[in-house]
Amino acid sequence: MTSRLWILFVVVLLALLGGLGVAQEPDARTVLQAAVKAMGGENLKSIEYSGSTGYLAAVGQNYSPANDWPANQLTSYTRTIDYEGRSSKVDLTLKQGTGQGGPAGGGNAPLITTPIVGEQRQISMVSGNYAWNMQGTMVVPAPADGEQRQLEIWLTPHGCLKAALAPGANPIVITRNEQGKGQIRAVSFMTLGKYRVQCGINDKNLVERIQTYFPNPVVGDLYYELVLTNYKDFGGVMFPTTFHQHHDLDDDLEGEGVNVSGGHNSFGLTVSSVQVNVSGATLTVPDTVRQATVPPVRVESLKAADGVWYVGGGTHASVAVEFRDFITVIEAPLNEDRSLAVIAEVKKLIPNKPIRYLVSTHHHWDHLGGVRAYVQQEGVTIVLQENNHAYYAEVLTVKPWTLKPDRLALAPPEEVAEGYTFEKVGQKYVLTDGTKVMEIYNVQGLAHAQGMLMAYLPKEKIVVEADLFTPPAPNAPLPTTLSAASRTFYNNVQRLKLDVSTIAPVHGGRVFPWADFLKIVSSSPTN
Repeated sequence: MTSRLWILFVVVLLALLGGLGVAQEPDARTVLQAAVKAMGGENLKSIEYSGSTGYLAAVGQNYSPANDWPANQLTSYTRTIDYEGRSSKVDLTLKQGTGQGGPAGGGNAPLITTPIVGEQRQISMVSGNYAWNMQGTMVVPAPADGEQRQLEIWLTPHGCLKAALAPGANPIVITRNEQGKGQIRAVSFMTLGKYRVQCGINDKNLVERIQTYFPNPVVGDLYYELVLTNYKDFGGVMFPTTFHQHHDLDDDLEGEGVNVSGGHNSFGLTVSSVQVNVSGATLTVPDTVRQATVPPVRVESLKAADGVWYVGGGTHASVAVEFRDFITVIEAPLNEDRSLAVIAEVKKLIPNKPIRYLVSTHHHWDHLGGVRAYVQQEGVTIVLQENNHAYYAEVLTVKPWTLKPDRLALAPPEEVAEGYTFEKVGQKYVLTDGTKVMEIYNVQGLAHAQGMLMAYLPKEKIVVEADLFTPPAPNAPLPTTLSAASRTFYNNVQRLKLDVSTIAPVHGGRVFPWADFLKIVSSSPTN
């Protein structure tokens, strides 16, 4: 009897609230279906949209943490989506940009960190859980990218409506006031079993904003936002002609306080053409792609000198240096899995000594992705350039890590919260135990990254560097031109009067004789 009375009370209360004019949230599916109808998506099975004006930024590669992501210009962009087949193909061409991120060249980024010569074409595909790229006619499987590319199908104007209406999405809607834009219905739903997506629908029943988070080894849950404006009618289908996309959050959007991380603008496109229900949208997955799996972490070590090991085996390497009572590792690239594998290898090479220091050359995400593992696993002190300190502190302590929590997120050590984790380098720092000496220098005059460090072992005559020089493949001819970064590397070695015999590069997979590098310098034009 009591439960029945309670139910009756709730029913009466809701009726009274309705009679008093208290607004009730609309049904989410009703909102979504109205948007599908307004946007002409009722019979939409596939779509292709194109443009030749826009930009694509290098996320995680800004000059300094406070800068926006540097961007190159899009000269062509075509995306074809088959919603029923859960497939997408992106075909784009880039040319060297002015380096300015953001729409129409706005933003505050310097020159793009990886220059493009001529034009560069990129083709990426996904079908179901299978992802691959095309390099000319060659199929290149990309099994690690399948989930995110599948998610990105549903982060599109009509895709988010279809995903929100799919079985198991469980959409909910909340009406809110947007700053200066009036009311918006924010529909929140789940897709791919773990991603919560928010689809913002305006008073014209058009999707104007899509938001979610991606897992990322540096910042944890990486914020994603796509703003859609300037809708036009393309044969009965309403489609935005302006795409503006963010990755991560700008710490100083209002111009107040210290801007620790300024990267946010990641993609912009002006859409000029839209085709509906295009033929040939369905992709056929190549057999090599179906059979491909994510390769295990491969670690290969080479003794470069007494007490010095070059630990490679992948796209990025680390260097382990043995001191009397401890170990110093230079560089922790890519992600936690890579760092844990390198740590295990270093402990085999140098048993019964702790890894006490980690030298991190710079803040770019491919070089920063494994730093957290060393902090959690080994309790290291990170040696870094002082201008990057605030950003590293944020990477270690801030951001939610719910999608793919790493060890530091699951079990943060006390010293992280108390700030005992860093040793800051100005222009020079010397690490020594009285016998072994490592000199760490700030590279001056570099356009690639603010606060780039390189390490020098004077007794062994080895210099360790990242992104300054990458050796040619073994048995390949020496190049006859020197990049701007390599020229800066040479100038800094000369400025510091370092006596170098061997380069230990983070990229390139092998140590390289300084004498051969000098041959490249001598054959290269100076301008």
